[in-house]
Amino acid sequence: MAGESTSSLTDARNRAVPAIKAQRIACIGGTITETLYALGAADRIIAVDSTSTRPAEALHDKKNMGYMRMISAEGVIALQPDLILAMNDAGPAAAMSQLIASRIPIVFVDATPSPEAIIGRTRFLAKLIGAEKEGDALSAEIQNQFRELAIWREAHPINRRVLFVMRMTNGHPMVAGSGTAADAVIRLAGAVNAGASMHGYKVVDDEALIGLQPDIILTMGQDIDSIRPALLADTGFSLTPAGQHKAIIAMEGERLLGFGPRTPDAALDLAHQIATVTPQ
Repeated sequence: MAGESTSSLTDARNRAVPAIKAQRIACIGGTITETLYALGAADRIIAVDSTSTRPAEALHDKKNMGYMRMISAEGVIALQPDLILAMNDAGPAAAMSQLIASRIPIVFVDATPSPEAIIGRTRFLAKLIGAEKEGDALSAEIQNQFRELAIWREAHPINRRVLFVMRMTNGHPMVAGSGTAADAVIRLAGAVNAGASMHGYKVVDDEALIGLQPDIILTMGQDIDSIRPALLADTGFSLTPAGQHKAIIAMEGERLLGFGPRTPDAALDLAHQIATVTPQ
């Protein structure tokens, strides 16, 4: 492997990283896939999970192992990878335990949603696959984009209350509180997470939704057709500023929440949309 040995590396679960120049990598997590493509390692990937939506050819050219939190250990093992790279929040836990128990090397990658963690993941993966030079260049590019985001944010204070809706559950929205990727990207965009008083993702009733008083609803693009009409018909939503103005922003989910190389651009795009959203 080019550069420094990986023997000094530990993964997100504090496990020693195997010293192997992998040629058949299975990626469980769109952030991992996107980063490896950006590092020029596409030809070493044999399989990806369904969140690997970028680049678009990943799901077209590679085996699809399914959703990253519903992985079949037997299905992964059958592909005969020589290295499995998995986000630390991949699952289910039983499947991850099976993969750990297999003879296939598996490395868990930190899933923290922060700019610092993106740089750390990029450098970690670059060192792991022997692409330190490419990793340095990609890290520098990402850092420059975050600096540009900070400059824009300082020049254009937003301070609008944004509530991320993951999906509708039994007629009520599941929203993002603190400690979530949605919370982190809303704050990166310079806005206020209206759900920050809660932790994690929570289903809220009408009374709670009214109390959150969001100015804008943020959701994922692939879910907007089901979420928009349900929200607009919701009594609680209609009594919020976002509901009264029908202020809803939709963005592609992995780009918005993946916290990979595209995150600074996604956060700047979100900031622009929040600043310019027009009441309907």
